[in-house]
Amino acid sequence: MKILAIPGNVHTAKSYPHWVQLLELLKEHEIRKIEGILPLQQVIDQINWCDVWIGIDSFIPHLVAYHKLKRGIVIWGKSDPLIFGYPTNINLLKDRRYLKPNQFKWWKDEPDDLDVFVAPEIIVQEIERIKEDEHGMVAAQ
Repeated sequence: MKILAIPGNVHTAKSYPHWVQLLELLKEHEIRKIEGILPLQQVIDQINWCDVWIGIDSFIPHLVAYHKLKRGIVIWGKSDPLIFGYPTNINLLKDRRYLKPNQFKWWKDEPDDLDVFVAPEIIVQEIERIKEDEHGMVAAQ
């Protein structure tokens, strides 16, 4: 499976702290990672290349929704996927009790909290589920 990892460029409380562990667990797959700032068309091309993308609450889910690109896995921590997410994606939130009380305040002052994110194994389970769904669809055709 071709997976695109999009960790984000700026560290905030939204940044997923377990990328290294996640990518290690996914090493049997073909993985590309977007690092730095790319031209918009290159980002779109990378998303079109993959079977599934993995990212955080950032610009990427909005870009994908606007351009009606393929769904991805969005890792949520303190921001609310019911406000900022898209139902076309797989939105992974560990627990609503970790949500920031005022979702519309700036994130730059929000402290990091490693406990608010799902474990890498949960993301791997979703990847496996997607893979099974794809194999089922191919077999049915």
